[in-house]
Amino acid sequence: MELCCTSVMLPRWTLDETFERLAAADYDAVELRCRYNPEDENAEPAFWGRHLSDVSPDNIADKAPAIRAAAQRSGVRVAALAPNFQIGQDETIRKIFAGAVAIDPNSPPMVRIGAPRHDRTQAYMPQFLAARSGFADLVEVAREYGVKVLYEIHVGTVAVSSSRTLELLRDLDPQHIGAIYDVPNMLRVGLEDSRMGMEILGPYLAHCHIGNGIPVEDGTDEKTGRTQWKWQFSDVREGVADLAQIVGDLKSIGYGGCLSLEEFGPGDDGEKIASQGAWIRRWM
Repeated sequence: MELCCTSVMLPRWTLDETFERLAAADYDAVELRCRYNPEDENAEPAFWGRHLSDVSPDNIADKAPAIRAAAQRSGVRVAALAPNFQIGQDETIRKIFAGAVAIDPNSPPMVRIGAPRHDRTQAYMPQFLAARSGFADLVEVAREYGVKVLYEIHVGTVAVSSSRTLELLRDLDPQHIGAIYDVPNMLRVGLEDSRMGMEILGPYLAHCHIGNGIPVEDGTDEKTGRTQWKWQFSDVREGVADLAQIVGDLKSIGYGGCLSLEEFGPGDDGEKIASQGAWIRRWM
């Protein structure tokens, strides 16, 4: 397995700093954010806002030589790209695929592409089947470029568990599409037994987001009097998920991909990647 980090959690670092500081913290790989920055060039850096690295669908091909050089200098490879685009956004997706190939023509980074969020006011199965059809079409585009698409098991989507994700991807070519086993998201909807979920995904288990969380009180519903709750990111050692067991389960099934840290809580970026990465490395 490789220790990885998503740069979505690193908005305050430039492109070169991202590679250099991950290398200094003993990371093997990076999952590189590829999204548009807000128009306000002076906006404060934020996870879901402006990033100093500024890699986007429009500039990734031009920045590919700099990304490749940073990877070679640091020894930190680009394992995957982390856009925030969905099936159907074909023009943008093709730009990202071309950028992935420009970074590494022989072994392009995998590319995360999402499905529209589940609309609870509408029937589920038509939404699920539309997403499945969209990914089937996308696999053929991915084949053209020689890249692999990643579907992230994510709260609010049409497939929030390993079991539903297998049904979403069943019979699609695992050379060109796979799943992100996303612990922080699955934790929020009820984590299946981890060993079982990993075995269910089988050849579609392609990447892993590792992180943790805790439920915290979020006020009271005035109509029902019910205490409301929300999830909050936590240190990997402190949340609800037994990450040591989850990493052990990945080892036991022979998983050889990335464990990509996702931690969107407060705190110093450098301290987070160093201390939490060290614990993930220890479990590995």
